[in-house]
Amino acid sequence: MASNIIGDLFDDSRRIDRSIEKVISYSNESKLLAEITEYVVTGGLESAFKDLLEKMSLAMSGPGNDSGGGGHEIGVWVSGFYGSGKSSFTKYLGFALDQNKTLEGKSFLSHLQDRLCTNATKALFTKVSKILNPHVVFLDLASEMHAGGEMQDVSSVLRNKVLRDCGYSNDIKVAELELMLEKDGKFEEFKEAAKKDLKGTSWEDVHNMPLISNTVCDRLARQFYPNIWQNKGEFANVRITSTTNERIRVEEIVALVKRKSGKNNILFIVDEVGQYVAARPELIINLDGFSRNLKEVGGGTVWLFATAQQTLTEDNRSATLNSPDLYKLKDRFPITVHLEATDIKEICHKRLLTKSTAGKADLSKLFHENGAALRHATQLLNAQHYDSPLDSAQFLELYPFLPAHFEILLQLLGKLARRTGGLGLRSAIKVLQDVLIDKSISKGGTGSLADQSLGALATTVTFYDSLDREIQTSFSQVADGVKRVIERFGYRDEPFIAVAKTIAILQILENLPATAQNIAALMQPEVQSSSLKEVVSKILTELVKSDSMVPLGEKEGQYSFLSRAAIQLQEVLEKLDVKTAEKRS
Repeated sequence: MASNIIGDLFDDSRRIDRSIEKVISYSNESKLLAEITEYVVTGGLESAFKDLLEKMSLAMSGPGNDSGGGGHEIGVWVSGFYGSGKSSFTKYLGFALDQNKTLEGKSFLSHLQDRLCTNATKALFTKVSKILNPHVVFLDLASEMHAGGEMQDVSSVLRNKVLRDCGYSNDIKVAELELMLEKDGKFEEFKEAAKKDLKGTSWEDVHNMPLISNTVCDRLARQFYPNIWQNKGEFANVRITSTTNERIRVEEIVALVKRKSGKNNILFIVDEVGQYVAARPELIINLDGFSRNLKEVGGGTVWLFATAQQTLTEDNRSATLNSPDLYKLKDRFPITVHLEATDIKEICHKRLLTKSTAGKADLSKLFHENGAALRHATQLLNAQHYDSPLDSAQFLELYPFLPAHFEILLQLLGKLARRTGGLGLRSAIKVLQDVLIDKSISKGGTGSLADQSLGALATTVTFYDSLDREIQTSFSQVADGVKRVIERFGYRDEPFIAVAKTIAILQILENLPATAQNIAALMQPEVQSSSLKEVVSKILTELVKSDSMVPLGEKEGQYSFLSRAAIQLQEVLEKLDVKTAEKRS
């Protein structure tokens, strides 16, 4: 049966409106089965797994592991563009190596091996898992940074996370008392005293409630440690300031994890290290010392994985936060993995845009009848970064998106992540899903893109609408330009607003000229439509010639929204009487 709307094209086994997480979370295990079932292991990801496991296997079996000095190298740096899959790569690797991790009675390792393509990689996972079988500690530094304003040393943040994972209080002062009581063999007695003090409520029920737990501790601390706290309020007035020697702190962390887990090997996986430490040299120095101490204290039994957008070879201008000082960490993280962003298109196709057999037939017919005209209408000029060929196979895989849309979206997300650190930003696949199913951001709010007739296309306008809030926050100048076009021409003039939003997207990207040809190509509304270049050219002329309320400038056929200072400067320049000889000079 022929498909009448876009939503009819997709494979029924993967509904386009199913839940897809905004970002991968280390802490949310409730949806782990759905995550690993949908995990797409591309050729690039499989090679990365294989290469890393081979290096880990070689390190653990190499000479000197039983000697002093820290054994083999234990630092692994996983880098990649925002959205390239660093978090999921390290998360699933950690769970797979932990032989105790199961989902519905099946080892997580088996779940991941079901997603792999080659027997060699599967065998490597089995081998390393049997040798290592670590206790895995996950730490998302981006969340920690967002939750609390203070930028603590990585070792301090990790210690606090370990304390929470081991069942101690979220309140660091209460947790320190619990550790002290446990070390002195008084913890069980303390918990009984606390239960009595709380009229039957257990200590475990309240120790994460600071107001209650601190009050109880203030009353009972004098009972258990009368030589330290003699008077009421003394415990409450204690202020925790970390002056612990870094080496001692590492020894405490390692000993605590090994004691609580009963395992000899540990895997610390720390996400978003790059953006956390990049702007603070003292945090880089701390991470350097922390990793060195982990190697020496652990003697090869403790691994440290760090993820970042930056590699450790050079200062990376495309990364969210730049710091040439990160290069200083290269000796601490000699094992490197770099994930490419090129896999994102394949992942989006397989997870979200897979078509049914009937859907493919309908799209093949549509492209056969309109492909040549569509290629002409959507051709981009001077667009080396976005110049992807549009053939029948690409059209069937990506529709209602075009190949250039993916690179534009990735570049756009990268620009936004650079301003926000990636906090709150959706992944590429989540943005694509929102464009497909969100009725408020597609086709002027009249219905979702999935509800449109076969032939309708996504555009840069739908990307702008989906990321409107993030654009306003990070690129206020271009957002203000769009706002002024809306105020000047009104919501009724959709073509004017569509042109303004497309200019805004191209201005954010910076590497795709905002010419009439490119703007029209990216606004192409339907497969069957003729080129919008003539319409767009007329709109651009009217926008530039309109009153000063619209801050749009034009230079050599390229358009951009100007800041108020730039507008004032342009007005001054236009009033200058520049002679021909002066222009020539």
